[in-house]
Amino acid sequence: MSLIFQIVLPMFGLIALGYWAARYRGFNTAMVQGLSRFVGIYALPALLFSNMASTEIPDPLEWAVVGSFYIAAVAVFLVGGLWMRMAGRREQIAPIGLASSFSNIALLGSPIIMEAYGPTVAVPVMLLIVFQSPLLFTSATMLAETQGSAQGGRSTRPVQATLGAARATLTSPLVVSIILGLAANLIHLTIPPMVMKSFTMMAQTVLPCACFTLGASLALSPASGAVLPAAVVALLKTGLHPLLTWLLATQVFALPPLWVAPAVTAAALPIGINAYVFAERYHAGREVVSMALLISTLLSPVSISVAFMVSSAS
Repeated sequence: MSLIFQIVLPMFGLIALGYWAARYRGFNTAMVQGLSRFVGIYALPALLFSNMASTEIPDPLEWAVVGSFYIAAVAVFLVGGLWMRMAGRREQIAPIGLASSFSNIALLGSPIIMEAYGPTVAVPVMLLIVFQSPLLFTSATMLAETQGSAQGGRSTRPVQATLGAARATLTSPLVVSIILGLAANLIHLTIPPMVMKSFTMMAQTVLPCACFTLGASLALSPASGAVLPAAVVALLKTGLHPLLTWLLATQVFALPPLWVAPAVTAAALPIGINAYVFAERYHAGREVVSMALLISTLLSPVSISVAFMVSSAS
């Protein structure tokens, strides 16, 4: 539990600093938008590329742990997206679906899971990290780009709209960085250390800049009306996702405890900060996602502790 707070509290400190800067020190909307664009177009793609290029992909892969976690994640994504569709907020389908299912594994979860279960869980944790961005980010980007095509007046020509959405998805900085990083990994491309160092330096700015931007955005755009829907999103992430993962891992795939524990704990993690960056990039659902991120982070000590107990009893 102390390790959870050691990692979570600094995030709240950065969020509070961003809130203070925007509320009292003149950090205005244009500055927030500029910092957000830097994170979404440059820093986050650098993080995705460097992670994909340098991650050692296990061989053979244990598909059952991937299936347990990501079948549950896709199910929760669909629940969040269908909720927005039924509410008439089609532009929020992608960001709310992503926020409901995207765990903070790399930045928050990996040190907690490794500390809790030891180095023997490194392989399942790595598998979950490797597949999260390609599966969830790419799906959310496709949905967002398709929605953008429809809003742009091209929905009456479905073939052109679909091709336009596919082209926009494939040329999105987020997806391009994932594809290039995975390709570099698979062909064992040697990236010059100076180049990789540049990517690593930019990647290290994602968490502090995203937290700072989140705090500033909350100060400039009070999200009081988003508290209830944000709480639902947070509960989908920290409640429904780990529950479905546990059911799939134990009742469907019958995974051994060594593989059940990291999957369920990863699902119980709060929303990843990248989901907020995604919402900022597409200017949709920002208030709900930002508040949901805060609420899920507040809930995470409880959800992670429950995951520990359930996994230990499995």
